[in-house]
Amino acid sequence: MTVNHLLFLLMSLIWGVTWIATKAGLAVVPPIFFGAVRYALVSIVLAVAVRDLRKIFAGRALRLIVTGTLVNTLTYAFIYWGMLFVASGVAGVINMSTIPVFLFGFAFLLGQEQPSWRHAAALGLGAIGLVILFSNKASFGGSAAELWGAAAVVAGSLTYCLGSVLGRPLLEDLTPMQLTAAQALVGAIGLAALSLLLEPVTPQTFSALLAPAPLAGLLFVVVGGTFIAYTIFLRLMRAWGAPRAGLYAFVSPVVALLLGAIVFGEPLTWRELTGAAIMLLAAAIAVARRPAPELTAR
Repeated sequence: MTVNHLLFLLMSLIWGVTWIATKAGLAVVPPIFFGAVRYALVSIVLAVAVRDLRKIFAGRALRLIVTGTLVNTLTYAFIYWGMLFVASGVAGVINMSTIPVFLFGFAFLLGQEQPSWRHAAALGLGAIGLVILFSNKASFGGSAAELWGAAAVVAGSLTYCLGSVLGRPLLEDLTPMQLTAAQALVGAIGLAALSLLLEPVTPQTFSALLAPAPLAGLLFVVVGGTFIAYTIFLRLMRAWGAPRAGLYAFVSPVVALLLGAIVFGEPLTWRELTGAAIMLLAAAIAVARRPAPELTAR
């Protein structure tokens, strides 16, 4: 197992936990505000770490603004708003089941990948595993609010995947950390503007976020979800391509399942075990493929 495979597992573990952490924050503050604070904190730290952001934007500002708006501003505005009306488990299933499909689709359309039997097998098996895994777990009543929330989560997955595929060429000149920093700054500005325009933000909003549970959730998605997991994703996207890196969406639900059993004592039935095994097999089929010589990470 290579370093990249170990990083893939770490990324999948972190992103399997972020749904719980995010829900803790969204329970007390407006959704877009939560995203804005997340990326404001990320931007401050990364701006110091990568130093001169002006050099990063020089000559590539338009591409960074477009991709940062897609993968951060629009993605989290849609997903976090949708999670107000859809259970976190359902939102996770919708997001994770659509990401591999969208990543493969956009990569094919933009000429970054060629279709193969591995792609078809991984997508087919992963979809079957998700259906089995969550067939008796998450209820979806189909009310108007839930339908709009689900549509928003799908829209967030779509913008995230499009921005990821469009941003891959930037990694030819930038390190994953530099790209994360630039896109985080764009996301922070965009989310802050949307929050001020659409949400009631008061001093009480900030104080509510400082309560133990939402603050812990915020810190986890900042440190784990962005600093660590997203930087790993960019490294893998550069080395493997967006579709293969996006196969974490078949591993993260298994992580959530195991954490539920360990932390909350949730039972493991044949459905959970079978669905988890199929999804892990789907990820292994695509991820274990030997790619063309990988770019050396900077």
